[in-house]
Amino acid sequence: MALPQEEVTKDIHCVTSWSKLGTVWRGVSLDTLFENVETTSDFATAHSFGGYTTNVPLWDLLGGKAWVAWEFDGEPLERAHGGPARLLVPHLYFWKSAKWIHGLELTGEDVPGFWESNGYHVHGNPWREERYS
Repeated sequence: MALPQEEVTKDIHCVTSWSKLGTVWRGVSLDTLFENVETTSDFATAHSFGGYTTNVPLWDLLGGKAWVAWEFDGEPLERAHGGPARLLVPHLYFWKSAKWIHGLELTGEDVPGFWESNGYHVHGNPWREERYS
């Protein structure tokens, strides 16, 4: 909580074909978290409490594209929606915005997470309709 926080307004898209426009979040940018990290890795695996994982290319997490969010619409993020903190990667389908996040593992290769290992697309770009593999 001592890190610089940002409030961002973003559209989110679910793989089941719904979108919610203009959602307001507060959290810390992954650019801030990775500010002093040197790596040759190209990918990250997000780890959630409960064992859920999802893979995300590092270039989809940096450059103002992703946050660890703990507030939604001015209120603390509810447990049902990933509280106390979730990954927010709004330009990808929402399964990439892992709830209850507790870590990011940098990897040299793209390691499919839970949904990706069960038939979902490895990337998940909604504008390309990358729903299923």
